[in-house]
Amino acid sequence: MEMRFEYINGVLVAHVQMYLDHVGAENFKYVLSERMKEGEKIVLDLEKLINIDNYGLDALLAMAQKAVENNSVIKLTRVSADMQIVLDITKVYRVFDIYSTIEEAVASCQENEA
Repeated sequence: MEMRFEYINGVLVAHVQMYLDHVGAENFKYVLSERMKEGEKIVLDLEKLINIDNYGLDALLAMAQKAVENNSVIKLTRVSADMQIVLDITKVYRVFDIYSTIEEAVASCQENEA
């Protein structure tokens, strides 16, 4: 599991690469946990995510819970049609705000500050 990070207007954008499966889920949780600061606004860019399995879904949900405990926010962006189907079937979409673009997700994080 590889992730690339950048800050856009004070929001941490994590670009998730390739697979969020049994191999990468623990690493995903560890890396994101290490980067998440108290009150952090985070956008997960899933454009390059090819596959997600139940371990990956559990990792997403675990990070959502950690965000709540940490007074942070996690939003998803650029979810492919295939990934959207998985999120819909598993009802994971209920936990996250999902946006079409990184810019929309970042803007929504900044609106919450006002």
